[in-house]
Amino acid sequence: MDTATQPVIEFAVAAASTSRTTASATVARIDSEVLTQLAQDILNDKALATRLSATPAAAQLLAVRLGKDNAEALEIPEPTVRQMRIYALHHIIPFIGFGFFDNAIMILAGDFFDSKLGIAFGVTTMCSAAVGNTISDVVGLWISGFIETAANILGMPDHGLSNEQQKFLYIRILKNTAMVFGICVGCILGMFPLAYPTEWRLWPSRE
Repeated sequence: MDTATQPVIEFAVAAASTSRTTASATVARIDSEVLTQLAQDILNDKALATRLSATPAAAQLLAVRLGKDNAEALEIPEPTVRQMRIYALHHIIPFIGFGFFDNAIMILAGDFFDSKLGIAFGVTTMCSAAVGNTISDVVGLWISGFIETAANILGMPDHGLSNEQQKFLYIRILKNTAMVFGICVGCILGMFPLAYPTEWRLWPSRE
């Protein structure tokens, strides 16, 4: 890297750090004469200006000069429709699994507790449901890694969204909506034990 490039990079980093940290933070300062000389060098050397313009530090320096946010200065591209669809699928599919196991285990564990131990201990059906929900939550924590791995095995393409793009408000809304949709579908599918024929039950009901 050219020695003339180093001062502007250091200045950009210092300026960006200053905007993100508190006033008590210690930030390296660059002498104003060095910056003045660098500005003169940029005016006299088009090759130097071209090299500097290709660095992220140049965009940060311009943002500080114009009083703009770094993201605005860097002109982050808008996500494409295809990227957003893939991004939504990356959150829908795992949460279908979470919802399925959460509801299925809650129903089965709650029904087992209700039919086997409910009468013996004199607990209500609602208490049995609460115990079943607790068990399903605990199991869900343990199998979360398995669900995510199974979702990755599907081989979905990478959405290609950068960290800055994922910070857009409508992308965060898309993420939350996808998770809500996925878990709702999973919970509906996880209600399959309620459709069991009586003769298929592994234990008799409390009734």
